[in-house]
Amino acid sequence: MLDVKKENLAGSKAKLTVSIPPELMRGYFAKVYKKLAEAVEVKGFRAGHAPKHLTISAIGENRLVSEIIDLALQETYPKALKQENIIPIAPPKINIKKMVDLTADTAVLEYEAETELLPEVKVGDYKKLKVKKAPKDIKVSKEEIDQVLSHLQRQHATFKDIDRSVKEGDRVEIDFEGKERGVVLENLSSKNYPVILGSKVLIPEFEKKIEGMKKGDETDFKLKLKDKNIDFHVKMLNTQEVTLPKIDDELAKKFGKKTLTELTKAIEEDIMKQKELQEKQNQENQLIEELLKITKVEIPESLTSQEVHRMIEQLKQRTQMAGMPWEKYLEQIKKNEEDLHKDFHDQAERTVKVGLTLGEIGKAEKIDLKDNDAGKKVLEKLLSYATK
Repeated sequence: MLDVKKENLAGSKAKLTVSIPPELMRGYFAKVYKKLAEAVEVKGFRAGHAPKHLTISAIGENRLVSEIIDLALQETYPKALKQENIIPIAPPKINIKKMVDLTADTAVLEYEAETELLPEVKVGDYKKLKVKKAPKDIKVSKEEIDQVLSHLQRQHATFKDIDRSVKEGDRVEIDFEGKERGVVLENLSSKNYPVILGSKVLIPEFEKKIEGMKKGDETDFKLKLKDKNIDFHVKMLNTQEVTLPKIDDELAKKFGKKTLTELTKAIEEDIMKQKELQEKQNQENQLIEELLKITKVEIPESLTSQEVHRMIEQLKQRTQMAGMPWEKYLEQIKKNEEDLHKDFHDQAERTVKVGLTLGEIGKAEKIDLKDNDAGKKVLEKLLSYATK
């Protein structure tokens, strides 16, 4: 066994003092010496067969000592962690305390390794938490079903080019550019933008300004948005009349159903499932808020930083999938990655706290935390207690 002394520090940290005896150090020296000796040339001798003192001189004592220390740390640090039953959450800070004749048979190495640990999580009596039970009389209104049917109807609309002035219900394609004091605002500018008038995609005031335009027309107007005066220039590229299909059995067949009645029933069931899922998510959110109130844990900054990094990487992937380069996105929101680290810090810290808390409850409830659905199972268990 290694000679290891453990000291618990504030902030969920521990310091290990590891002393490596000569018998182990001789082994590390032998491994490093053999590897390096074969790669150096000593005049008058075959590789690896020169006297030790000449070989060490050819290798360079500083390089030899540096690699011996690296190997000793690689070999002994994991063993020291296992010996003291420690699971670190970040790389250690190493401080060499004692180093004696590392190229001699009497070599001794002693170092300190300060590492962050999973913090102690103290959870109150979570079995007594209560949340509102989901309502049993969840209903789906006719208006909700009609809204979905209208959406499906629009998916199979047909379009006919027109020369008349556009009105609500027509499909248009426009170029528009928004400026504030002569400076182009990219988030208020677009090319070849398609929209159906009346679909509530555009700002109502903007839409009113372009109603009555014809294909090829251009117009300029001012709008006040969030206390800012914006100058818009709009060009009407294309105008089309929209013809919607009837909402009947024929439309239902286009969505894999035999009749309109069958399609309507499927829509109702889907909306019901979404409402039930939303109710469950509301319960889970309420439960987590109550759970955090009875939990005491000091979150290590390294865990928060790891979570922030994960969040930023996810955001990068989403922007790239949307076809926008990361640098362009940062330029558009007028921030850099350091700003995002600050913006995401509190949210990341909360996410870590929730994860640690659920993990602690999972252990208490004998739930396998290696299971990909462990978090979900813990929440289901908590809900079963909270809705009794």
